[in-house]
Amino acid sequence: MSISLLFLLASLGVANGMILGFFLVFGKKSPAEFYFGTLLIALGIRIGKSVLYYFTTDLDMTIRQVGLSACIFIGPLFYFYVKALKNGENKFDRSNLRFLLGLLILILAVGLIFPYNTHPKLWNGPIIKGIYFIWGIFTIVGLWQWIRLIQIGRRSRNRLVDDFRYLLGVIAGIVFITCTYQFAYFIDGFTYLWGSMIFTVSFYYLAIRALVGQKPIVPKTTKPPLLENAIALLDKLDQIMVSKKPFTNPKLKLDELCEMIGVSKHMLSRLLNEVYVHGFSHYIKEYRVTEARRLIESQDNLSLEGIGYEAGFNSKSAFFEAFKKVTGSTPAQYKKSLD
Repeated sequence: MSISLLFLLASLGVANGMILGFFLVFGKKSPAEFYFGTLLIALGIRIGKSVLYYFTTDLDMTIRQVGLSACIFIGPLFYFYVKALKNGENKFDRSNLRFLLGLLILILAVGLIFPYNTHPKLWNGPIIKGIYFIWGIFTIVGLWQWIRLIQIGRRSRNRLVDDFRYLLGVIAGIVFITCTYQFAYFIDGFTYLWGSMIFTVSFYYLAIRALVGQKPIVPKTTKPPLLENAIALLDKLDQIMVSKKPFTNPKLKLDELCEMIGVSKHMLSRLLNEVYVHGFSHYIKEYRVTEARRLIESQDNLSLEGIGYEAGFNSKSAFFEAFKKVTGSTPAQYKKSLD
């Protein structure tokens, strides 16, 4: 690949990415879009400096300082972006904004007291190590938030799961860029120009997805924030359902499950409607049908109607209707399929 073409490809992603970043930041969008837009700007500044440094023999010291300073925001902005998606944030968390403001004040103060042009060794040593440390740590924490986001999305059938490939592409791009710069600093001979190229590829991936697939640049969720410990609570409830089988009581009420799991009625209702999605009634029916299937497989002496009552259904019609809805077949058809 020629030098001019390489420069063009690396520069295009930086320029267009920053334009999109400013659009998202000043477009009065959601917190996730603001964080993502600011992240694009920070990446654009850092990668723009890298491109200039790679293709320019004598790069101005101030440009180097600005490029290095932008790195301190990449990790935190990535973390805040993923966390905003996970929690469905519609309002800004002031603690996040205060933290970003604190970083800005810190890096400006360091830059004014120890400018790069008079303290290059300080910048290329402890300062950049501290900046890269913050970048790396927050990227790791952001990855953990992304894992939690996917766990919640899969369990709740949340619409964010539909954007799994998109999110995976964004995450992979950020991690690749982070690793590229970290390796380039700590490993001799490793070039960070690959970070510039992956930034360009990631940007055009976003653009094509938005234009061709008519998808938003940043995934949106219309749901209110999910419970922070939603997965743990639902797992606890599942364990109770398996061990104590409260669903075999045909008159089981939501209040009784609340006492077993140790949460309020409002919280359990949110859990089953937002995380499980289908609500209390369907949740109980699924367990009753699962129990009925187990009994059909193991209790030949029971009639199908009797199995329905043993599983917690209060009528034959309710049992047959629920079984058909959950499994796609009637109890008789299911029993016959086992022969």
